[in-house]
Amino acid sequence: MRIPRSARRLTAAVAAVCGLVLALAPPAAAEPAPVTVEPLPVTAVAPMGAKAAALTARARSGRARSAAPAGAARGEPAGTLAARRFHELQLNLCNSGHAGCYADGLAVYEGGDLIYYLAPDLVTLNEICAGDLPAYLQPSLAEAWPDDWTYSVFYPALNKQTGAPITCTNGDSFGNAVLGRVPVALWQGVNGWAGEYTTQDSGNEKRTFACAYAIGDHLSCATHLSAASEPIALAQCQALMFSAVPAIRSAEGISGKTVVGGDFNLEYDTSDPENAQNCVPGGNTRKGDGDVQHVIFSNDLTFGSTSKYGLTYTDHDGFLVRLTKP
Repeated sequence: MRIPRSARRLTAAVAAVCGLVLALAPPAAAEPAPVTVEPLPVTAVAPMGAKAAALTARARSGRARSAAPAGAARGEPAGTLAARRFHELQLNLCNSGHAGCYADGLAVYEGGDLIYYLAPDLVTLNEICAGDLPAYLQPSLAEAWPDDWTYSVFYPALNKQTGAPITCTNGDSFGNAVLGRVPVALWQGVNGWAGEYTTQDSGNEKRTFACAYAIGDHLSCATHLSAASEPIALAQCQALMFSAVPAIRSAEGISGKTVVGGDFNLEYDTSDPENAQNCVPGGNTRKGDGDVQHVIFSNDLTFGSTSKYGLTYTDHDGFLVRLTKP
């Protein structure tokens, strides 16, 4: 549903790193606004080796993985540490149990299988339950990269009335996550960050973002923006890209090597004031799936190509962006 443009741009960000809550002030040009912050834990999985990964897969689910989808990239070389391929996979798995696209949890298995076969370096995830990560999604990435570290960070959408996490029908928290891989030789740990947008639509769900900084390697964020108002979705996108991400980079003392993915509920349309391109800062590039999913990355990452993968158990395609990391 489209609502006339009325929301002004929000620039406020908050975060939590390694359990330490940090309040990040908005730029001077923005109107200050209070923001609620919660700590964001990081789940890291050490390299397990190919044999152990195979045993873990069988013990975990007892189900055979489906055949590799057309265009899967299991055989693609990862490259050297100095210049390696750096692929980002965006997935909205519609697994809350509340939406009409819910398919009894099968989207998590389908998404996990796509993660395994494509072996991305990053996965940004929307509409998942907290338990989906340890149950299938992170193990799928760990199996794809058995000799490397993997990590995940999750942050829920929040209930406006209570401030408590929105829950899936199974009782788990419902929200966004970043799932990633770091070569063992480059592993220095991961810091987790999270925040909620001050500009929200009239619904009861407070939209949020989750970010992870793989120390010395890359920063990535995942978000799911307002579905009820394109002006508000754009304001949220601008808050993330023009305020939150720069604030996190400043706090971490980093520049570049940043990837943000998600269901923005915005399309690329130059005739629309709520064009997704309007939340892309200078020095960054956006690639979209032709619909509402987008990936924005800093220009020190080299763009290669994109692919879409049709999924049966969710209403969004899997969207892969192939980058190279110098």
